[in-house]
Amino acid sequence: MALVAMAVLFMLLVAACLRLLASENQITDYITEDMVWLSSQGQYEAVRFADALGSYSHGGIPISEVQLRLDLLSSRIAILEDGEPYRQLQALGQAQSIDDFRVVVDNATERLPSMDQNDATTIALLHGETLSLASSLRDIANAALFGKRDRDTIARQQRRNTLFEVLGTLVATMLAGLILAGILVRDHRNMVSAESALEHERQVSRLHRAFISIVSHQFRTPLAIIDASAQRMIRRGAQMSGEEITSRADKIRAACLRLTRLMESTLNAARLEEGEITVNLRTCDLDALVRNVIDGQPEQDQRRIELKSENLPAAIRADTTLLEQAVQNLISNALKYSPDGKPVVIHARRMGREILISVIDTGVGVPADELDSLFRRFFRARTAEGIPGTGIGLSFAAQIMELHGGRVEVNSEEGHGSTFTLRFPYRRPDTGTDIVSNRNSEMIVRP
Repeated sequence: MALVAMAVLFMLLVAACLRLLASENQITDYITEDMVWLSSQGQYEAVRFADALGSYSHGGIPISEVQLRLDLLSSRIAILEDGEPYRQLQALGQAQSIDDFRVVVDNATERLPSMDQNDATTIALLHGETLSLASSLRDIANAALFGKRDRDTIARQQRRNTLFEVLGTLVATMLAGLILAGILVRDHRNMVSAESALEHERQVSRLHRAFISIVSHQFRTPLAIIDASAQRMIRRGAQMSGEEITSRADKIRAACLRLTRLMESTLNAARLEEGEITVNLRTCDLDALVRNVIDGQPEQDQRRIELKSENLPAAIRADTTLLEQAVQNLISNALKYSPDGKPVVIHARRMGREILISVIDTGVGVPADELDSLFRRFFRARTAEGIPGTGIGLSFAAQIMELHGGRVEVNSEEGHGSTFTLRFPYRRPDTGTDIVSNRNSEMIVRP
């Protein structure tokens, strides 16, 4: 289509140029002295010659003056006898008149030298022929005038037609140019889209390879713990004390819980990416939700958690499952990235029309130059090296807040811990709809 548009554009431009050349060639280059002026000058000199003959017959002027008038008349007739004036007279059908004029002038030239003032017959004959010549020249001037008017009318009509044709060609050229530009813009967008899609696929491929590597390692660790504890219980089951059996069972349960959470995070992230998760708002007890998440942590971690509630409403409307998952992700990260024995503080509160749930730790923190990438899928800060994790939790929490019309805020300093805050609108239990569509939100990052 682009080639066709370019071909049409080229042909239209060539057609416009050819039409302009044709219009230029149609304009006749007439002589500088207009035929009307030449004929009028000839008529004027003929009348003056006739007047000179009358004056000469009465002795008013000498014969030399009459001869001068005749010479001027002859020169005017001579101009009409050659070149472009003669061709125009032929076009007007007056070529024979010029021959007659020449006969009159030649006759006067022949008789004038031998003519005297008393030769009334010759003077009268020449006077009559000269006036007849003047009348014919007047007719030629009128015919030339009308002919010029007709030619000008035809020329104006031709120029008007040419103008319309050229304008039409230019409009068609512009349309062809617009079509060509549209095709080029569309092709460029398609190319950019294809390149973007290809780059996206490359990134996804790289991320998936990294994710598979991370997940395989993360699965291997709890499985090794479960296998080692099970083998030890098999070998020494009879000799193990109740306390040791409980300890081994707790390790197995913690490893199983880790595997379960890892699988849930992976599956939920995939489902959210495919748009299979929608937010289902219903009445929930926020304080109970946070306490349930705390109770789901291993016993040794539960002792590290401090819960602070402030101005919390008795009930809110939220998606309990998704909100619990977001809180779980923040708490598990805080416990994982904090030194053993260090406290993790959960501060849940209402501020105006918003609910805030902050998880505060004193762990490794996040480098300032990596804060902007923190919520990308599979991203892990360099301070998290050597610590188990997949890079899914924060991304999933941010998407959950987006579904609730909220956002995730982070305030972190490398080596001094982090504060992650879930901030979302407060909805009363008796208002709002059961299903809330996805909303665009922003993630506020504070170094």
